[in-house]
Amino acid sequence: MADEFYLPDDVLEWVGLKKGELLAWVLENRDDGDIPFEEYEDFTEKVPEALQHADETWLQRWEGHQIQIQLKMFEEDQVHWLLVISLKAPVMNEQEVENDVLVPILIVPTKYTSWLKKWLSGEKVHTRHLH
Repeated sequence: MADEFYLPDDVLEWVGLKKGELLAWVLENRDDGDIPFEEYEDFTEKVPEALQHADETWLQRWEGHQIQIQLKMFEEDQVHWLLVISLKAPVMNEQEVENDVLVPILIVPTKYTSWLKKWLSGEKVHTRHLH
């Protein structure tokens, strides 16, 4: 993956709109006893591990864009999962070489996976173990 890349403005706009839609869905559907939204940012340092060592990886197509959905279980003080929804986008780097890059749209840390099952569909490309 290139260190520096750019996405077309229309793709960046789509990512922003999709993030808003997904976040609204999460806030409406998450359990009140789940990880508070205000703490989601505390989980951002786990995104690289979730992307590189996901327990499950799914590919979907949304409005012509390829989406990669990954779920990773973490066992620390308590068990929790991190759902990462990313755009798998072809980008151009400064050398005008086209590569694919994952652009996280939304990360959702959760204590429960049952409410996330709707996202775990499409083409399953990886399973480490079942939850």
